[in-house]
Amino acid sequence: MNNIKNHSSFELPVIDRLSFDLFGKIAIHFMDGRELIVPIKFFPEIKKLPVLKRKKYTIVNDRTILFDYASSIYHLEDFVGLESRWRMR
Repeated sequence: MNNIKNHSSFELPVIDRLSFDLFGKIAIHFMDGRELIVPIKFFPEIKKLPVLKRKKYTIVNDRTILFDYASSIYHLEDFVGLESRWRMR
């Protein structure tokens, strides 16, 4: 029989690090081992940065990313297509 987890104990994903090893992609690595890989073309301000400058970032509150050389603030919801939910909070 399959085990079904109790959704009331669901934990939000925690960002561990970013990588730019795949051409044209940004990979978000989570503490639990999962990865989210998205096309960087959807984030023009990050895309404009040289790879060395992309690697200069800070993770804030486990779900927010600030790049040293970009003015935008990126939230995990931006990368999964739920940016409107973040803006409604």
